[in-house]
Amino acid sequence: MQRSGTCGASDTPPASLGRRSLLRASAGAVGAALTGGAAGALGPAAHAATPAPRTPSMDPVPLPAPSGPCPVGTTRLHLVDTRRTDPYAPTRTPRELMVQLWYAADGGSARTTAPYLTGGLLPLVEQRFTLPAGSLSRVRTQSRAGAPVSRALRDAPLILYSPGRQDPAATGTAFAQELASQGCVVAGVNHTYDGPVEFPDGRVVPGNPPTSDPEELRRYSDVRAADLRFVLDVLSGERGPSPAPAVSAAVDFGRVGAFGHSLGGSASAEALRTDARFSAGVVLDGRLRTDAVRTGLTRPFMLFTEDSTDAGWDAFMAAHRAWGRKVNLLGTRHYGVTDLAPLGVGLELADTWPPERFQRFFGSLDGRRAQAVTSRYVAAFFGLHLCGRAAPELDAPGADLPEVRIAWRQEAEG
Repeated sequence: MQRSGTCGASDTPPASLGRRSLLRASAGAVGAALTGGAAGALGPAAHAATPAPRTPSMDPVPLPAPSGPCPVGTTRLHLVDTRRTDPYAPTRTPRELMVQLWYAADGGSARTTAPYLTGGLLPLVEQRFTLPAGSLSRVRTQSRAGAPVSRALRDAPLILYSPGRQDPAATGTAFAQELASQGCVVAGVNHTYDGPVEFPDGRVVPGNPPTSDPEELRRYSDVRAADLRFVLDVLSGERGPSPAPAVSAAVDFGRVGAFGHSLGGSASAEALRTDARFSAGVVLDGRLRTDAVRTGLTRPFMLFTEDSTDAGWDAFMAAHRAWGRKVNLLGTRHYGVTDLAPLGVGLELADTWPPERFQRFFGSLDGRRAQAVTSRYVAAFFGLHLCGRAAPELDAPGADLPEVRIAWRQEAEG
């Protein structure tokens, strides 16, 4: 049975997830409001002033515009899990998280767009990616901060997003905005100490140092999965009244998914393995640090990766016991499936980074195209498994998707 959330000023349901044109141009979609302006006259006898040429560092860099019919709102939540002690905190303290929600907003609400990152995170994330100071303050989202939830939004799927190791949830903003514009609610989880987090009282907790220790990475994945379960508890009212009651009232908690980049995808798989409330999941180019590698899962799961192989992926595919796909995106690399790919184009990183670094992060596929194709597949997957919508690209990419290869498919129990 086909189901979906609804949004907007009327009761018209949103178009199929992933079936609207998700490949629309991103850079030109924001419009003149972000860059426009006119020089005023100096006086009756004066010539009109000629504005100074804009330098690239002054220009706003918009995220890809969401394609769905719903305006998007966003809000941030500070959550405290009193049932868990934070394993990474220097003193014994409950686990604290910051979570960002994206949802269909009231179309008549006049609110400013939300910043891409909070002020305390900007320098940390810029330093992590060796970006010039101020680069990420140029990024423009299309989400309105604190906008009221659309009165027509109801029975919406809830999709949780977990970012890559050492990254904030904001690196998946373009995915979140796209899904929210199609009538889903998205919760981006910032995993404290794993990645950088800024709390409402001004505390900024930087992420822990990088590690390649498999056991430590497994521990991070497990803690992240517990974070996802906790966020679902909170939003569904199992820990008391929801801190976002209007959002929670619009959600169908029988339709919950999880996806993530890199280690966030591993956490998503672990959430599906350990909690029956999660119905479907996706990993975006990440190794699986979870017992799901050995046991497989009993619910739909998609590996969306660069064109490569991994022993853990192979083991997971052999053990998986439900619908499954491995989709390869040719020409991309690890960060080509995050916001950094299209932002790298707008920030002109190809001109400022060493060529080998740019290639290692993004590959040869244009970053805007890489993010657009990834977004289309994420939307198609959740559209199929949470809403019952047709998603033919999950079986056979059409001529408009020459960069995509289906490397593995399984329809039901193996």
